[in-house]
Amino acid sequence: MKEITARERHLFAAADIWGGGGQTIISVLYLVFLTNVLGVGAGLAGTSLLVVKIWDAVIDPVIGVIEDNTRTRWGRRRPYLMFGGAALIAAIAVLWLPARFDSSLAKALFIIATNIFYSTTASVLAIAYSSMSSEITGDFRLCNKVNLTRLLYSMASTAICTLLPTSLFGMLADGRLSVGAFYSIVVFGFGSVFAIPIILAGIFCRERVPVGETKSKLEIGALVRPYRLKAFRRLIALYITQTVTMDTVSSVIIYYGLHVVPGISSTVFLGTFLAVQLLMFPVINKLINTVSKTKLFRFGLPLSIAGAIGVGIYPSGGPAIGVYLLAGITALGFAGAMTLSWIMYPDIVDIGELVTGERNSGTYSAAMAFIRQVSSAFAIFAVGNILAVTGFVSSEAGESVVQPAGAILAIRLIIIFAFVILCSNGWRVAGKLKLSPEKAKQVKVFLEKARSGISLDSNEMIERDAMLAEWK
Repeated sequence: MKEITARERHLFAAADIWGGGGQTIISVLYLVFLTNVLGVGAGLAGTSLLVVKIWDAVIDPVIGVIEDNTRTRWGRRRPYLMFGGAALIAAIAVLWLPARFDSSLAKALFIIATNIFYSTTASVLAIAYSSMSSEITGDFRLCNKVNLTRLLYSMASTAICTLLPTSLFGMLADGRLSVGAFYSIVVFGFGSVFAIPIILAGIFCRERVPVGETKSKLEIGALVRPYRLKAFRRLIALYITQTVTMDTVSSVIIYYGLHVVPGISSTVFLGTFLAVQLLMFPVINKLINTVSKTKLFRFGLPLSIAGAIGVGIYPSGGPAIGVYLLAGITALGFAGAMTLSWIMYPDIVDIGELVTGERNSGTYSAAMAFIRQVSSAFAIFAVGNILAVTGFVSSEAGESVVQPAGAILAIRLIIIFAFVILCSNGWRVAGKLKLSPEKAKQVKVFLEKARSGISLDSNEMIERDAMLAEWK
C-alpha cells in the first residue's frame, strides 16, 4: 500500500474538527444552557450528567474491544467513522433539544437519556478515530506529522467553537436570538460541519499498520489491560491535566464574565487563550521530532499556574485588558499541555504492542475516550454542585439575576484550583514519563523486527529490556 499522501493526511485531520469543536461547545455552553436557558438547577444538571458516565464506564471499554476485533475489507476503523458520522447529527439534535418539563425528575431523565445517546455515538467515533491515528502510517515522522495536522484542525475548530457559540449565547441571553434559531444553528450548522469530514475520512483514508488475525476476548482482562502499562497510566494523568483543567475553566468562564468581573467578554477571554495556543503551534511543530514530548508538555506549566491565579484574584472593577493579558500568559504556559497528549498516544500504543505483542489500539483509545467523557462530566458535576452549595441562582432565558458573594467567590476559586492542582500533578508526572524521539524511533525498529520474525541481537535485547523496565 502506498504511503500516506498530503491529501489523505488533511482529509483524516479534518475529521478532528468534531474532536476539537464538539466537546468544546459542550464544555463551554452545555451547563449554562441547562441552567440559564432551560432553568434546570445547577446541582441537578451536574448530577444528571455524572450519572450518564456510569453508562460510559461500562460501554467505552466494550466498544474498544469490539472495534479491535472488527475485520472487514474496509479495515477495522473506517466503517465506524462512516456510519458513526452519519449518526452524529441525530445525537447532537437530541442533546440540544430545548424541551421544558415541570418536574425535576422529568428534567433529570431527559438529560440522562439524551446524553446517553450522544455519549455512545461519541465513544464509537472517538475510539475509532483515535485508534486510526496510530495506524494510518507506521513511519515515526509521518505519524507525528499526521497527528500535528490533526491537532491543527482540532485547535482551529476549538477556537471557532469557543468564540462563535459564546457570541450566539450572548445574543440568546439578551433576546436578539430565539431559542429555536440557536438550536438550528448548533444542530444543522455545527452538526453538518462536524459529521461530513468524519464520513469522508471513513471513505477515503486507509489503515497501514499491520493487524494480526488473533482476536481478543471480551473479558475483564482485555478491558483493563491498558491500565496495567505504567506508561499508559502516566499518559492518562497528563491527559487529565489537559482535559479537566480546560473543561472546568470553560464551564465557568461565562459565569465569570457575567458575575465576577462584569464587562469582560468570555468570547474575547477564550479567544485570547486559543489564539496563543495557535501561535505556539509552529514552535511545537518545529521541536516535536527532536525534543522530548514530555519536556515540551511540562515546560510552561508553572507560568500557566501563575497566570490562572492572577485571573482568579483579579478585582471585579478592574479593566478588562488585564484579564485578557493574564489569559494570554496562562495560555502561553499551557501550550505544551494542551497540545501533546494525543501526540504521545501513538508512541504509547507502540510501547503497548512491544510489551504484549498485540496492537489493541482500540482498547487504549477507549480508555482515553472514557477519561475524556468522565473528566468533562466530573468537571460539570463538580462545578454545578459547588455553585449550588454556594447559592447560585438559576434562571431562564431573558432573566437577570444577582448572584450571592459565595457563588462569586466559588467561581474564582474554581479557576485557581483547577490550574494549581491539575497542572502541578501534570508537571510531576511528565517528569517521570521520559519519551524522547530516539526511544520512540527505537521502539518502532523493535516492532518491525518482531512483525517480520527477525530476532534481536544481544545488545538490542538489553536496550529493549531496559526501556520496558521503565515503561511496563
